[in-house]
Amino acid sequence: MIAAFHFINRIADLLHVDPEALPAPLRRLEWLRRLAVRATVVVLSRMDLDVRAYDTTFDEILPRVTPRVEAAGARPAADIFAPLRSCPKLVEVAELALAERDDRSSLGRATLGRVHRTVEHALPRGLADLEGFHLRPTDPVEAFAFVGTRYAYRTTEEMIGALRAEGYDDLGILDLAIAVADANQWARFYRLTGLDPSLFYVSEPRSEMEAISKNAAESIGATS
Repeated sequence: MIAAFHFINRIADLLHVDPEALPAPLRRLEWLRRLAVRATVVVLSRMDLDVRAYDTTFDEILPRVTPRVEAAGARPAADIFAPLRSCPKLVEVAELALAERDDRSSLGRATLGRVHRTVEHALPRGLADLEGFHLRPTDPVEAFAFVGTRYAYRTTEEMIGALRAEGYDDLGILDLAIAVADANQWARFYRLTGLDPSLFYVSEPRSEMEAISKNAAESIGATS
């Protein structure tokens, strides 16, 4: 849930998706705002929000993710996902992230690598690093990923315009937002589960991935 929260919020904030259906100017009218809330309640009350039973076992989900993992020359999937044996639905989360990265994104591997690297480096490194101003990359893609990680709601029209100037159309910008959100979700997911970060990150030197793993282990130790 923590990882999914970061995923959803970043897409919404990066693309300025309004959290409410009622346009901002109309929210000044209290009676209309109350009516919108009541309408939302009626819609939500008719939804089936019960938690679904997850009947797929670890041994059943493993073959679906194995080809993606082992094609990259990684260790056997059974060893990689061993920490998740008691919660096989999380293996499916990893499978969906890999499918988004490999099959659905229009971005090249080099661009994905830049996004992954920028997101990982943009994460706060301690309490003292949470506040204040931070130097933003000059590259439009890396600036988008940096702001999307630090404070996605500060994305500006100028930043979107810079991406367009680099040749990204609406689909490309959407895929960039998804890539930033996926990387932020993964950054939390592998830290919370103990998975190897290189399972999802691409185009990273091995020494750098080892440094990322070390930083993740230290952050887990500092908060445990």
